[in-house]
Amino acid sequence: MAIKTVMNLHEFAPSPDVNAAFSGLVAAAVQATALPSWCNNEVCREVQRRCSLSESEMEMYWSRRITSSARPQQELEKFWYIDNYRELVRREVGLLAGSGLFLSEGSHVAMIGSGPLPLTAWCLWHHTGAMVDLVDVAPAALVQSCELAQAITWPVGECLVADGAAAALPDSAYDVIYVAGLAGDSAEAKQQIIDNILPALRPSGRIVVRGAHGAKTLLYPAFDPNSLRRVQLLVEYNPDDDIINSVYVYKKG
Repeated sequence: MAIKTVMNLHEFAPSPDVNAAFSGLVAAAVQATALPSWCNNEVCREVQRRCSLSESEMEMYWSRRITSSARPQQELEKFWYIDNYRELVRREVGLLAGSGLFLSEGSHVAMIGSGPLPLTAWCLWHHTGAMVDLVDVAPAALVQSCELAQAITWPVGECLVADGAAAALPDSAYDVIYVAGLAGDSAEAKQQIIDNILPALRPSGRIVVRGAHGAKTLLYPAFDPNSLRRVQLLVEYNPDDDIINSVYVYKKG
């Protein structure tokens, strides 16, 4: 039912109907143990596409709403998924530590696919003090990110425009490079990103790639974490609660 409701949508900007449709889909994906038998690859890809469109619209709406507020920090706390972001980042920092990488104020991180509402980057800075550079293919998203950072008094790092899978990152600059769940919709696309960012990773650095597992692949594209070349998989984490994203931690292979 939740899938069919989303498939019947014609607009994706935040509204009561759109919000209810995607909230229902998220709840269904979290509760299910597997995809419905009738949900083939074509349907799944279309639902993912609609989720991506909705997420982009939602992020831009909320980023502008927070930025234009008289009390931006208080407005940020009203965002539906802020606690989910905080918890996911808290777990990721722990997974990184378990792999031997400890983030601190002296750490340098890049976020590939940061979007207009880069809450992962903000949570990383807030949790660890690390400086985070934002990287996205959409200049408008980066402009909005910079405005948001100024509004909430966040000392964000560089804002860098990527050209497809390519991003002009400085060599050996980063302790951790994040690849967002929507950055690259297949293993091949993820590999292109990995190939491009590897020179920017310090020898002891880590790459964090977000994905999805089980029924949560309705929301984000899945890929085989063991299929990526030139890197070694250190951690595979598939949450079994309301945290959506799977997390894969790599080092240089």
